[in-house]
Amino acid sequence: MLVQRVVDSAPSLGDVAQLLNAVWATVSSYQEPYLQENISIYRTLLRLLYVTLRALVRSPGSNDFGASVRDSQGNSISPATVSQTVLGILDIVVSGGFRTIVSLIHDSEAAVSPGDVVMINAILQACLCIPGMDQSQTQILNIIAAHNSVQAAVSLYSWSDKLAEQGDPVYGELALLYLLELSTLPLVAEQLACDGLLDHITSANLATYLRRPNVSPFADSVGLQRCYSIWAKGIVPILLNILSALGATIAPEVAYVLNQFPNLMQSSVDRFEAPGDSQRRGHRDRAFITALSATEIHSLALITQVLRALRSNNARDIPAVEWDSTTLLENVDWWIDHRKVLRDRLVALGPRESEWKSMPASEAEKKRGSENRLEARIIDQLELVRTVLNDGLE
Repeated sequence: MLVQRVVDSAPSLGDVAQLLNAVWATVSSYQEPYLQENISIYRTLLRLLYVTLRALVRSPGSNDFGASVRDSQGNSISPATVSQTVLGILDIVVSGGFRTIVSLIHDSEAAVSPGDVVMINAILQACLCIPGMDQSQTQILNIIAAHNSVQAAVSLYSWSDKLAEQGDPVYGELALLYLLELSTLPLVAEQLACDGLLDHITSANLATYLRRPNVSPFADSVGLQRCYSIWAKGIVPILLNILSALGATIAPEVAYVLNQFPNLMQSSVDRFEAPGDSQRRGHRDRAFITALSATEIHSLALITQVLRALRSNNARDIPAVEWDSTTLLENVDWWIDHRKVLRDRLVALGPRESEWKSMPASEAEKKRGSENRLEARIIDQLELVRTVLNDGLE
């Protein structure tokens, strides 16, 4: 609570950097953090570390973090010092910690839980948001290689159906979210592709569940709901990041992965079918719109348009991807034009989206017809989909 109040008071960039050093000194002093006697306090320390990292990203002037800064006591702190601290966090807490947690997950007596992986992923994301970290891709690649943390994540994904808690393969999603954060770095994305990640995604036991026809955010079982999250939050954005990093060289594999999940590709379009067309819809259930589904079709629109452009020069090697973008574009236009119906059909998935739904839209968002933050975010995604499908990749 104390640290949260400190960072909420908008301290200077130098003061946050000093706070980060102090927190990191304490965190790094734990040699066996996931032992039963240490894990409780270590979880608290990791929350402190996450809060401080986020404060560093949000501090005024953080985007210009190219020169030394001073704290309120006049002490000078160089960007190199902060970068080394963040690399240390990525080494010990993130890569080493993730590897340790994966090993312990297989031990029924261990005290670790999905929440521990969630915290590691959050700290990883915060570290990669620090300005200038994209200049340290080689060091980051060496760090994750030293701990074999990518292989640990692939293993966790592959075993997630066996490790499911009450039918919920939550570790499959968490493993892919770890790889997703890493794939935002082009060098790491390239390494993931070279390590055969896309093949692991399609050959794991979990892929059998992903191919079932009733995978959706509103499926009857928590397992199938989680499978949809794994697809929309993990697989699709990873494919986009890898395709962005490697282009034509990986395009055949990306197209192959998409074609392995025809039901998910089709349902991504069907989910946005406009209501009211009785000839098309028959007596099917009403459509419901979620932020995740909007993000899913935005990513798929980008991927399929890139593949289509690359395929125009290499149709022999890059297979066509079956995705009805024409129908989807018609439906997206309908939802954008019928905001009241869209508002009635919005469903919040999770506490954060519920908070967005209860928050009034900003003045700029209100001028564009949105009444709450969730609606505004979904409309932003739908408008991006329309732009991509209308204008291609110009």
